[in-house]
Amino acid sequence: MKRFLAVSVAVVIALTLAPAPAHADTPVTAPSQLEAVHVSDTGADLWWNRNGAAAYDVAEVLAGSQWYEYRRNLTGALALTGLTPGVTYTFRVYSVPKPGLDLANSEPSAPVTFTTLPGPDTQPPSTPAAPTFSAVTPTSFTVSWAAATDNVQVTGYQLQRLFGTTWATVATVAPGSRAYAFSGQTPGTAYTFAVIAVDARNNQSARSSAATVTTPGSLTCQVALNTQSFPMIAVTVLVQNTTPDPVTPWSVQFTLPLTISITGAYNATATRVGTAATLTPLPGLTTIAPAGGVAVVSVGLYTVTPYTPPTNFSVNGIACR
Repeated sequence: MKRFLAVSVAVVIALTLAPAPAHADTPVTAPSQLEAVHVSDTGADLWWNRNGAAAYDVAEVLAGSQWYEYRRNLTGALALTGLTPGVTYTFRVYSVPKPGLDLANSEPSAPVTFTTLPGPDTQPPSTPAAPTFSAVTPTSFTVSWAAATDNVQVTGYQLQRLFGTTWATVATVAPGSRAYAFSGQTPGTAYTFAVIAVDARNNQSARSSAATVTTPGSLTCQVALNTQSFPMIAVTVLVQNTTPDPVTPWSVQFTLPLTISITGAYNATATRVGTAATLTPLPGLTTIAPAGGVAVVSVGLYTVTPYTPPTNFSVNGIACR
């Protein structure tokens, strides 16, 4: 008998501690943080946070003292269109639970009230801050800028570049990006940019302050092939540093057909792996002075017929002329 009572008490305790099952009169969590954004004369966007147990949400609009269903099958956002200018609107949202959860509709969210503009938007966005630059190389860089603000919504940006004394739009950028990458630019060149913000009515902000980026110079190289003593060939490479800083290390790479052998080198050590050949400068020549410093290396080659010349000369990955 005592054993039976002990088991019964244990069962009662277990049932007491177990979480109560959901019933149809238990509502799903109500949507929260309902807000109206991008309010114009004839439209607005409603945004809110929703519960994962909701199958969909229902928006209601207040007319007089009565709430009326406005739209259902929503999932956290509603674009309102066709509104009347200069009118105050009040909306709220509730959630319908997913089937099978034995939950009821949520309570309505806290309402949000807004007034549409009395007429078409004529206010331009704020002036963007001057752009900034990153990932600057001799031939590429990225232009970035901070977000502008608007009484309704910034819908895009015009990135403009100064050509001489004339500004020209070189890119149209979406509001969420606010950055644009340029490639294929000229080393050692100054580029000046500014930004204009635009809204849905094509109201344009004032042009931002200008900002300038100067691409660093780069190594350049020129190649001369002397075949006057064929089948002996002499290849000379002139390397110049146009950057404001010393460049070290550096080397010349080129493609050398298997029909050509290396006989010697000047100011460099010549090596090859298959058809990939490299001229590495001797100690004492591994640094090229800034702003016009030059270095010269050469290699002697011997070829057999049919003659296929060496190609694809570059210095530190920059193609030679």
